[in-house]
Amino acid sequence: MNPLWRGVANKLSRECKSCRHPVLYSIFDAFVDGCRPACPSCSMAYKIISPLIGKVFENTSLDKEDVKRLFSDNMLRRSMLNVVRGIGHFGLQTPQPTAVPVVVVWNYTNRCNLSCLHCHQDSGCGKDSELSTEDAFRAIDRLGDAGISILTFSGGEPLVRPDIFAAIERANDAGMLCTIASNGTLMNKETVQKLQKAGIRRVELGLDGCTKETHDFLRNSEGCFDAAIQAIENCVEADFDEVCATMTLHARNFPELQGTVELAEKLGVSRFYLNRLIAAGRGRDVIGIDVSMAERRAALDYIYQKFYHSALCGQGIQCYCRGMTYYGRLGYERSGGQVFTVSEALSGYSKMWHEKFGTRLSGLIKEFAPGFGGCSAGLTYAGLSAGGDLLPCVPAAVSLGNILREDLEEIWTKNELLAYIRRRDRLLGACGICSYNSICGGCRYTAYAVAGDWLAADPSCPYGPALEQPGQ
Repeated sequence: MNPLWRGVANKLSRECKSCRHPVLYSIFDAFVDGCRPACPSCSMAYKIISPLIGKVFENTSLDKEDVKRLFSDNMLRRSMLNVVRGIGHFGLQTPQPTAVPVVVVWNYTNRCNLSCLHCHQDSGCGKDSELSTEDAFRAIDRLGDAGISILTFSGGEPLVRPDIFAAIERANDAGMLCTIASNGTLMNKETVQKLQKAGIRRVELGLDGCTKETHDFLRNSEGCFDAAIQAIENCVEADFDEVCATMTLHARNFPELQGTVELAEKLGVSRFYLNRLIAAGRGRDVIGIDVSMAERRAALDYIYQKFYHSALCGQGIQCYCRGMTYYGRLGYERSGGQVFTVSEALSGYSKMWHEKFGTRLSGLIKEFAPGFGGCSAGLTYAGLSAGGDLLPCVPAAVSLGNILREDLEEIWTKNELLAYIRRRDRLLGACGICSYNSICGGCRYTAYAVAGDWLAADPSCPYGPALEQPGQ
């Protein structure tokens, strides 16, 4: 369990008794300011740790000014402190669990104004144990105090709750980067302005085809396509940090994949997510319209071509995949380990980071890819139900504990199911013998949904196991 590293990590993540700041934050500040901390205790820690910081970054393309910018960014500071706290709990591991999730996707409500065929929450008009506003605020406070970096408000349709704006504002004030996932039908200009004022930085909107018939088929209601287009235009005009379009791939919209990406790009969308049908909620009833393995490979090929061009040229829409961890493997193989995603969407090439670091951050991400690659369930990401239950991931209706009744860090670090999910060295079947475990490792929920075992092989993988080590 790496007792030495655990001891160092616990020392760095502890609040200093003299200055009342986490020691690691004092070290970050000193590195940014170029002088040792005034606090004697933190100053001694800085003297010991600063050479290690240089060692960590020396094999990346980041220079000292880049590192200073990293240490100045609030979200990254929270995330790095979370990693160090995770080492304090678990020791150095591959992959490395954090002390609490870095990202939480919250089904803020299970109510929805639509009844989409593929909904993995089976959302509708009922409240289904939804938290009151007061309890929702308590949950936000606990997430913020625990050190969550990114909070996504999802659903259901989060905009059906009138308190959504106050909740976002509270989460933003608590230091979390706030994003929202919506079907777009309620996102008029006034709503967009209120979301931006409340603190939303990134918006995700469903776009499931480039024609009315195709989009409205999956959304199970007429008029959704026109509403989604208008919502995207409203969000692009508002100039959020990122406007994302998400497309859930199936056999009927597969022929429109290229057209949908091109439409999103024409509308000004900066990021495109290709999602997979998930066998959860109503999604179980339509799994029969899933694409074939050949179609999935073709879709991934196209998405990666777009991503590769965007990454190298620094312009154009950024394309990612969700629920398909093998997208990272595809990129690694195609580029010889130079241009690929980590944890499905982390690349260092996105607009969010490109303006600060160009492509240099990608070098840091590639360097640590084995530590954070593949399915992030149980490692850096969790779901949260409308009732406050922590979930292994959003589709998995498996309560790990309720954050209003239990300490979030205790749930995350002590839960036996999560400990089992984290055992990526014990993956079974094709995933167990594949050399890309550290970059891909398969979708753990899909393995559970199909085989009943979180460590089983991911049956959605269209490639099969690679038996040689990357680079050989």
